[in-house]
Amino acid sequence: MNTFVTQLKREYWENRGGFFRAPIVVIGVVVLITIMGLVVGQFSVGSHIQMMGMPISKIIDGMPADKLEGVARSINIGLAGMSMLVQFALGIVLFFYLIGSLFDERKDRSVLFWKSMPVSDFQTVLTKIVAATFLAPAIAWVAGILLHVLMLAVIGIFFWFNDVNPMKLLWGPAEPLKLWGVMLVGIPVNAIWALPSIGWLMLVSSWARGKPFLWAVFVPVIAGILLTWFDALSSLSIPDTWYWKEVFARGLFSIFPWTFDTAGAFRFGLEFSKDSTPADLVSLKSLLAVLTTLKTWLGAAAGSAMIAGAVYFRRYRELTD
Repeated sequence: MNTFVTQLKREYWENRGGFFRAPIVVIGVVVLITIMGLVVGQFSVGSHIQMMGMPISKIIDGMPADKLEGVARSINIGLAGMSMLVQFALGIVLFFYLIGSLFDERKDRSVLFWKSMPVSDFQTVLTKIVAATFLAPAIAWVAGILLHVLMLAVIGIFFWFNDVNPMKLLWGPAEPLKLWGVMLVGIPVNAIWALPSIGWLMLVSSWARGKPFLWAVFVPVIAGILLTWFDALSSLSIPDTWYWKEVFARGLFSIFPWTFDTAGAFRFGLEFSKDSTPADLVSLKSLLAVLTTLKTWLGAAAGSAMIAGAVYFRRYRELTD
């Protein structure tokens, strides 16, 4: 157990630029742009923001309850959207981390040192998977919380400066705790959904002699073009879009958090309407629905098989040129 924890710490320190700094950069950019926008808007109209010739505080005070609920819904949707920015950055980091996870150590020949340690190839690969599916997402989850807190504080100060009670319009209606809880539960669900992408990227990383990015991307692209060109799937009564949605997209991009679905399309969560809330976009209902679909577990089985291949190649593959 101590060996595993040590290896996990090694993965963090070797990749802390992506695991830790990338979410911090996203937070800084989002908060800075928001502050700049609010400041410019404030000074461009004078001392207080007005709408239709009236101070915004008076509009809020006279707003009926159903309208206030709509404002609250918009705030919660905004929080969910901001967290997706962090998750998108996490997906990019994990994509390149997994591509280089087993290739880079062969390239710089550090694999010779690590193979001399009393650690199996399986444990090494497992450590990298845990780093990608739990360690990095946990850091991103904390970063998402920090982003929400900062944004609620910044916008609350803006409301207060414009004589609007932030507790009534912002802090009271917001439901960050519920959103944080669902996103935390989503980490293991995302890990299961992402196994095809994890397996494929690590398999290429362990096998490729050079340019693993090109192998990882262009092999499935060329395969899809050939299948479409020769109309190979139509003879099996399978639409051409099936490959691009269920194989190409799932194999390359399911590493991006919250890309799973419940209706066969490649999109975020459930269908989204004007009455939807963040609880509909990222909800326990959608998480459970993902775990009950056959394609989730078929993909997990395919990903596990490719991970087994990565372990094999890590054990026997020679160094890169």
